[in-house]
Amino acid sequence: MAIVRHIRSNILYRYLGENKYRNLTTLQEGEVPEEKAREIFKINIEATSILNEYPEIENMINKLQLKFEK
Repeated sequence: MAIVRHIRSNILYRYLGENKYRNLTTLQEGEVPEEKAREIFKINIEATSILNEYPEIENMINKLQLKFEK
């Protein structure tokens, strides 16, 4: 699934399908209506590719409380 970036906080989220997202820093999951998601998230193709190839990086993001920089 795709990795998206919250445009204000620069936190990465994994899109889980069915309007559900997982915060990669806190691992909290929740549902975001599609219209709202379009306003607050941007798809990050590079992060999607890297995290799909190296899924252990998600653990590092959580353990180190990392944010994405533009």
